[in-house]
Amino acid sequence: MDGSSQRAGSVLDGLSMVEWLSIVVLVLAVPAVLHFLFRRSDRLDAETLQRLAGKRGWRIERKLASQAGSAGGVGGGRGYRIEVFPTDGAGWSCLVTRYQNIGAGGVVRKTEFEDAGARLPAGMVVIGPGIPEKEAAAAAMLFGRFDGALGQLLLSKLLGDEAASAAGLQQATDGAVPGATVFATPDAPASEVGATYAPLLRSWLRAHPKEEAFPILIAGPERLRIRLRTAAHRADELEAFLDHALETRRQLLVSAASKTGSSAT
Repeated sequence: MDGSSQRAGSVLDGLSMVEWLSIVVLVLAVPAVLHFLFRRSDRLDAETLQRLAGKRGWRIERKLASQAGSAGGVGGGRGYRIEVFPTDGAGWSCLVTRYQNIGAGGVVRKTEFEDAGARLPAGMVVIGPGIPEKEAAAAAMLFGRFDGALGQLLLSKLLGDEAASAAGLQQATDGAVPGATVFATPDAPASEVGATYAPLLRSWLRAHPKEEAFPILIAGPERLRIRLRTAAHRADELEAFLDHALETRRQLLVSAASKTGSSAT
């Protein structure tokens, strides 16, 4: 035994029974305190979300979620979902996912707004983070080859269940949006969507410059989606995102109505 070990041993040997009990109590209390603080924070988050729901006339449901892993215990995870719905009969919804895959060590954080009433008459437009021109051109070439199985797999990672209608996406030159990259199918109104979204996106990015907070717009013939690659789980974050998404929805509907002569709702 070296000198440091001997000194440590002598210190421990000199502790009284009361001091030993105090140390044991402190060690046992730490997990309980941490659990209390976590539950308190969790309860406060739920309360602020309900206050937001009452203020805005929304229904907000916060649900714990878990997923079983494989037989070897790999792949299981836990987290929660926040679902938001309007109470005025509008057709939009929002889902916040905050999920940790315990076995694989991965984390899923995303926020997605969708509305089937704000769909395009034809085609698809995707507005995402800006990438260098050469990389955008290479991506456009790949999009042109997304009819095969590998291409559909790559598209599904980006667009989810919208991938089936996204074959033929190309980099759009007539719907350019500063700070963003625009892809569209040839039959989509890319210039109208880009012109409508550009000022809204510029305003959002001034307040939310981080890359994962870029609101990816996916407009297609089935629905409008706006997606963040992070979880807007706090009430202030969720309200800011939904204000952005709802104003985008409103302006796209107004733009579409001006083309057809109908009134937007």
